[in-house]
Amino acid sequence: MNNDEFERVLREPLMHLRGVLIARYGTDIGRDGHGEVSEYAWMNRDRLGSMQNPAGFLYRVSQSRARRYRRWKRAADLPAEIASGQPEQAGDGRLAEALARLSRDERTVAVVVHAYGYSYEQAADLLGITPAAVRNRLHRAMAKLRRDLKEEDQL
Repeated sequence: MNNDEFERVLREPLMHLRGVLIARYGTDIGRDGHGEVSEYAWMNRDRLGSMQNPAGFLYRVSQSRARRYRRWKRAADLPAEIASGQPEQAGDGRLAEALARLSRDERTVAVVVHAYGYSYEQAADLLGITPAAVRNRLHRAMAKLRRDLKEEDQL
């Protein structure tokens, strides 16, 4: 796979993967993981070019690479742009704080589906889970977010 093909096939999935990794692991670990998986993608571009789901494969590679960071079990430090997908819509950061209180799985599914617009099937394919698991995690995440944001509005 040459440079142009790499850009055409993997540019958008790698861009979305950055946000997914930051949502899952926090700013520092997510950015480091994205850098590592981007390098891996470039080094293995010929192999990835023949795959049906290179983004899903790269997500699983990034999970393996993040294992060493997860031992520290630090709380996710989410930037405001993850809360909305757009920095200018981040508001006062309440959504980012509410997202940080979700479990890693719930936060990841919420960002993939709502910030990046993936369908349940696409999110399931990317994350290596079933569409039913996406639906369940998203339902729990949205219920928690509504509750948390509603409680903050009442203060």
